[in-house]
Amino acid sequence: MKTIVFYGSPARQGQTKDLLDVLLAELEGEIKFVDCYHADIAPCKDCRYCFTKRGCAIKDGMQELYDDIDCCDAVVIATPMHFGIMSAPMFSVFTRLQSYWSNRNIRHNNADRPNPKYGALLVTTGGKWVNMELLIQGVSEFAFDHMEAECIGAVFAYQTDTNPAADNDKAKEKARYLGCRLSELCRGKT
Repeated sequence: MKTIVFYGSPARQGQTKDLLDVLLAELEGEIKFVDCYHADIAPCKDCRYCFTKRGCAIKDGMQELYDDIDCCDAVVIATPMHFGIMSAPMFSVFTRLQSYWSNRNIRHNNADRPNPKYGALLVTTGGKWVNMELLIQGVSEFAFDHMEAECIGAVFAYQTDTNPAADNDKAKEKARYLGCRLSELCRGKT
């Protein structure tokens, strides 16, 4: 089993990492960790290279990542909520998934689609308000869809300003469940 973790927090050891560690403890196999804040990956420039060719005209860290996305079994998106969505560096990385959208919808090339996989979303947020999940879940669904990942669930650690993720038993239990479920589903694929 191979899992790619997209990590969107500027803090290498913070609320989001505390929650992610709970999920990772349950995952089997190889884990590729993509630190979106510190990755050498530029945002999409809408050059439309991917309208006619596989991949992307920008030659940076995303080139290797495309190969990993193509063949992995699971994808985890772990991020703090910033202005209602994932962090800006993570969003920039996800704009580069445009290549997959173009492959499917413009070039109509089913042979170059990534392998089907499963996904999970982990979000930490300092506050809590009505329907705050809608925007980030919608944007995350775009990313999962472009990577051919079926999202099996999301966990939100709310009010981390006063209730640290490390102490949020409900969020940790759901993260633990999602890690176990990803491992179980991916075992069933082989």
